[in-house]
Amino acid sequence: MTVQFFTRAFVASRKLNEPSRKIGTLKRFFFASSTDHSTLLSKATAHRILQDESNPNGPRKYILVPDGTPLDLAKKVDKLHLARLSADGNLIYDAKVVQRSLGSHADVCKPLLKMALTDAKGEAPQALASLEGLCKAISDAIQGQDDGSNISSMLADLKANDAGSYEAVKSIATGIPREGHSVVGQGTYRDGEQGWKELAKEYVSSGLSVEAQLYTTNGGKLIGIEHLADTSREGLMDAGGSLAKFQF
Repeated sequence: MTVQFFTRAFVASRKLNEPSRKIGTLKRFFFASSTDHSTLLSKATAHRILQDESNPNGPRKYILVPDGTPLDLAKKVDKLHLARLSADGNLIYDAKVVQRSLGSHADVCKPLLKMALTDAKGEAPQALASLEGLCKAISDAIQGQDDGSNISSMLADLKANDAGSYEAVKSIATGIPREGHSVVGQGTYRDGEQGWKELAKEYVSSGLSVEAQLYTTNGGKLIGIEHLADTSREGLMDAGGSLAKFQF
């Protein structure tokens, strides 16, 4: 799958995963008051939902729901999901923990990832991970806040060796246009690309991306950073449009 095609699917998936306002009053009777999350997860059921029943390797979604939840109801009511994940061909993406109190992506989404990896046909499975929080981490590091990674020192090196790239990276992270510019535009993303990719790799290797952790703890190897692969407003604000790519 091309990055351009994935971007359209990824943005569409974001929209499909938004809770429907029409079901806002639905009782969350199934586990909202439960404190035994380990039991809930151990008994949860994973389902595969095909977009086209005649094409089992085409676009599909995997959902994790509490034991006993009717599949027809789960298809209609996103709030019943514990977690979800999408795939198309050999590409896996958009892993989400819907009920975040249940635990990490690496734990909650693991059954869905295993199913998706088994289903992947042809070429070796790959995955794309969102880098939610990357912009904030870089912005915080610029302001002197330490998150335990090497981002701060990498920024210092970048500033000393390539001031132009540093200013572009700073602009992408903060959303503030560079001096002499009125917007954070294509030129800014171009000038900051290499520096941004290196910082994104450090973000992943430091365990700061929850979705990347799902893939790295289940056999995935980081093979690159896809620059401007997610140009949705949320993607640009969270991670400068970058996604991490993994091979299994």
